[in-house]
Amino acid sequence: MEKRTIIALVLTVVILFVFQTYFTPKPQQPVEQPQKKEQVKEGEQNKTQTIAKEEVKKGEIKQKRKGITAKSETEATPPKNIFVETPLLKITLTDFGGGIKNVKLKQYRETVKGDKDKEMVEDVIPYTYLPAVSRVVNNETIDDRTSFKPDRDNLTIKDKPEKVVFTGALSDGKKVKKTYTFYPDTYTIDMNIEVQDIDKNTTRLDFAIINSKKTSEYTFKGPFVFDGKKFEQIEKIEKNIEINRNFKYAGLDEGFFAFIYIPQDDSRMPLTIFKTEKDIPVLRIQPDKENISAKLYFGPKQSEILKNLNVKAEKIIDFGWFDIIAKPLIIGMNYSNKVTHNYGIDIILLTILIKIIFYPLSLKSYQSMNKMKKLQPQIQKLREKFKDDKQKLNQEMMDIYKRQGVNPMGGCLPMIIQIPVFFALYKALSSAIELRHAPFMLWMNDLSAPEDLYSFTVLGYSLPIRILPLIMGITQVIQQKMTPTTADPMQEKIMLFMPILFTFLFWGFPAGLVLYWLVNNVISIGQQYYINKKVS
Repeated sequence: MEKRTIIALVLTVVILFVFQTYFTPKPQQPVEQPQKKEQVKEGEQNKTQTIAKEEVKKGEIKQKRKGITAKSETEATPPKNIFVETPLLKITLTDFGGGIKNVKLKQYRETVKGDKDKEMVEDVIPYTYLPAVSRVVNNETIDDRTSFKPDRDNLTIKDKPEKVVFTGALSDGKKVKKTYTFYPDTYTIDMNIEVQDIDKNTTRLDFAIINSKKTSEYTFKGPFVFDGKKFEQIEKIEKNIEINRNFKYAGLDEGFFAFIYIPQDDSRMPLTIFKTEKDIPVLRIQPDKENISAKLYFGPKQSEILKNLNVKAEKIIDFGWFDIIAKPLIIGMNYSNKVTHNYGIDIILLTILIKIIFYPLSLKSYQSMNKMKKLQPQIQKLREKFKDDKQKLNQEMMDIYKRQGVNPMGGCLPMIIQIPVFFALYKALSSAIELRHAPFMLWMNDLSAPEDLYSFTVLGYSLPIRILPLIMGITQVIQQKMTPTTADPMQEKIMLFMPILFTFLFWGFPAGLVLYWLVNNVISIGQQYYINKKVS
C-alpha cells in the first residue's frame, strides 16, 4: 500500500486520539450501575428521611434557643411525601422544606434493559430537595429545612393544570410559601416562591440536580447559561461564576436530558454558579423581592419540545465543533426514521448517501492508486539508484508523478473527508436523545452505547464480547488486500497492524458509529472491486 494511504490512516488514528484527549471531558470515577442506583435510591429513602428528621430537629433547636415559635417547632415527625403524576412526569414532593424531591420521566427508561423510569434528580446530598431557600445572617445560615404544610395530598394531572401549595417558615420564623403548578402536556413545572421580609443581600434559592459523576467521557455534563445572545456550557467551575440578572435561562445538562430554570420577566435576578465540596454544581438565585416566579423544565434534549418553551432553549443541543454537521445528520435521520422506524437502518442509508455523494472523488482516488501501482517499477529503480540521496529521490519521484498526471495524495482525500462526518456522528450518538436506547436488530438494542452481546469476568475485570468491531476489522483486512501495494516490506508490516489497531480503537465506541464505519468499508470494498474490474 502506498505511503499516502499509510499517512491517511495514521492521521485518522492520531485525530481520534487527539479528539479523545483534548476535546472531550476527562473521564471520571466509574458510576454505579443504573439498576443498582435505583435500588439504592429506594433503599436510601429511609436514609434521606433520617437526614431530614435530623435537620428538622436542628431547626427546632435553633428556634427554641431563640425563643421563636414556628410550625417546625412541634414534635418532629418523619417527612411526608406527596406524589404528583402527569402523563409525562412522576414528581415526588416533600413536606420537609416544601420542595421537589425527585422527578421521573415516564417515557424514558433509566437503562435499556430495565423498566425503571428515568430519574432526573441525582444524588446531590446535602441537598435533598429543590429549591432550597436560605439566608446568611451574622455568619449563621437560616434555612427552610423545616416542616411545611401542603394544601393537598397525592395528585394525578389528566386534562387541566393543578397546583400544590406548601406553607411553612425558615428556621428564624420568617414565613415561606411555595407553589407548584403542574401541566398535563409539558415537562415544565411553574414555581412561585414567596419569602417574608426578604433581604436581597443575604437570601438565596439553590437548585442542585446533577452530581459530578459521568457515565461517558465524551458527553458534556454540567451547568449552562443563555443571555439572549450567547449560549455557554461551563466545563469547569474553578471559582464562583456571577451572571447578571439579564440571563434568559440557565440549567444543568446531564447529557441526553436537562434541567432548565426559566425566570419570568418580572423575576429576573442575579445568578451565581458554584460547586460544593463534593463537586456538585449548584445554581443559586439571589432574589431581591419577596415573590419569585419561574418555569422549571425537567426533560429530554429534544429540539421540538425545547422550541415550544419559546426562549431558544433548543440551543442547549450543542455538538461543539461538529454542530454544523451533526445537526443536519440528525435531521436527515429523523426524516428517514418516519419511514424505517429503525435508526440502525437510517445510519446505513446515511452511509450509502455519503458514499454516493463522494463517489466521483473515490473514483479519482482509485484511479490514482492504480496509476501509482503501474509506476512502482520505475519508483523502485529510483529508490535503488538514489538510495543515499533522499532529496534527489524525492525530486525524481515528483517529476514522474507530474509527467504522468498522478497526485500522490489523491488516495488520502476520501478518508480525510470522512473524518468530520465520523466525529459529528460520534457526538450525535453521545448526546442526541433520538438515538438514546435506539435499537437496531437482534442483540443490538442501543446504538448510542457500545454493543452489549455478552461479558465474562477474568481476574475481576469484565471483558465484553462485541461482534460489530470484529466484523469491521475483517472488512479492514479485505479492503487492505484489495488496495494496490508497494514492494516495501516495512510498509506492508505497518498496514497489517492497522486493522488490529482500528478494531481495538472501535471496541469501546457506540454501536451506531461502528455500524457506520462497517457499512462504509463494505461499500468501499464493492466500489473498489467494480473499479478494479472495469480498469482491468
